[in-house]
Amino acid sequence: MRLRSFAMISVACACAHPHHPRAPNLTENPDVREFAALAWAPDQPTYLWTAHSVRDAQRGIADAIDSFGMLTGATAAGTGQLLEQVLSVDPLSESGVQRLGVDPAGAVAMFSTGLDPTIVVQLASPDTTRAFFDHIKATNGVATRSIIVDGVEVSTVKLFGHVSASWAIDSSSTWPGGPGGPGGPGGPGTEPWLWVHFAFGVDTASQPAAPDGDWFAKAHAPHRGAWTTSFARAKQLRGASSAAANGGLLGFIDTRALLAIARAHVPREAPAQVIACIERFHPVGLAGFAIEGDGHHAGGRLAFDLGPTAAASVASAVLPPPGGFAALASTAPIAVQWNLDLDAIARFLAPCAASIGGDADFLTRFGVRTARVAVLTLEPERRSGTGVVAADLADATYLRGLLDQIPHRSLLESDHSYAGIAGHRISIPFVLSLDYVLTDRLGMLAVGDGLMDKLVAGTTARPPLFALDVVVPGLSEATWNYVIAQATNEWFAKRATSLLQRWHDGHVRVTIDHDALVVEASGNRR
Repeated sequence: MRLRSFAMISVACACAHPHHPRAPNLTENPDVREFAALAWAPDQPTYLWTAHSVRDAQRGIADAIDSFGMLTGATAAGTGQLLEQVLSVDPLSESGVQRLGVDPAGAVAMFSTGLDPTIVVQLASPDTTRAFFDHIKATNGVATRSIIVDGVEVSTVKLFGHVSASWAIDSSSTWPGGPGGPGGPGGPGTEPWLWVHFAFGVDTASQPAAPDGDWFAKAHAPHRGAWTTSFARAKQLRGASSAAANGGLLGFIDTRALLAIARAHVPREAPAQVIACIERFHPVGLAGFAIEGDGHHAGGRLAFDLGPTAAASVASAVLPPPGGFAALASTAPIAVQWNLDLDAIARFLAPCAASIGGDADFLTRFGVRTARVAVLTLEPERRSGTGVVAADLADATYLRGLLDQIPHRSLLESDHSYAGIAGHRISIPFVLSLDYVLTDRLGMLAVGDGLMDKLVAGTTARPPLFALDVVVPGLSEATWNYVIAQATNEWFAKRATSLLQRWHDGHVRVTIDHDALVVEASGNRR
């Protein structure tokens, strides 16, 4: 089957048969009134996300691709073009979904009771959807099988291997209309919905898998809305985001359910460390997430509920940076800090490393427990720059070895004191002057007049586990290209630097907030 048949996965069509409208019994549920597609969500989903509209979902996905795609050189526009080559339509563009008969202002949701996802989206023109995919089926010669479930035709096609896709169009389901929705505020409306379901356990025969409508029967039936408590976690994250509260994606993941699935699929002959590794993550409960953006600002939050014991354990492994680091980092074009003890991480991951025949010693082999870097200025062409580095140490042997490699160091070095802390200064005439402090438990280095004194001054309150802050205009485009090339290669550096110039700043922060591990990411375009 040619790749173009993937078009049938996300928005395939079927001819709906007349039937009695089946209304979910969640008409008064405030979440359903706000996010209409949640009317079809199962009571105990393994994962669930939704948006007010397809347009909001597209913007949230595009922002996420543009933000984190820089790590791979990807863009939302490039991803849309690639998808169009495969699907014959760009699902990330408004014109693309309109070609499919999907309503850009209509509701959308994705959920699952296991791993197999179901996507539900509102249609503006079912006839357009049918015509588009009838053309795709005729062009590619895709064989399908269909059955009637709850008065709706459900079609199934085998894609490849054990993977199949099923779809249905329900043109007369009564749904609770939300604010601004087609049903109107406060009252139900009858709107067409497209349902798409992926299954990953079909037979391997050459013919399409036998049609299975059980997924549709369960999703189409009335529900109690037991997911509302979990969904409240995502709404809390939305309220905390700095982006517009009315857009983007909201959802949650039942991590314990996923871990149970993973454990059930562990082969009996697998090493015992595999189960031990899975059990390490058992304290993680619900994971709620929110992704929001307005075209200029993009932001997202992901929160893992750890419970009081695990959260306290993680918090106790956070080592504070020097008191003045936060102030220096706030003015730096590049600032990175890792404050979670690597020794503790190595102990936590030991069973996971052992399960693949390795160990976690690579995290601790250099004797470094934490690391912070702030680059204040950098001019590679002049071989100049200023900044600071600070690390907590378990063993200073490796760093002392690096110092010993400096030629004639004893002649260039002098003792110095920084806010009462004993250290040293190395002055290389016409090249640079650097200050450093090195003890059995602490290593600090500063390049720039007075920076060491600023680094050790003050106190730090509740540092993050990890933080990354980037201010793009703070360095020249050539300098960014140089920095990225040091970690990758010239081709990738040019691509990533070009994408980076579209942004003014970006921030990632990982913290413990009460009983949750919270990951926040945000950025502003130029």
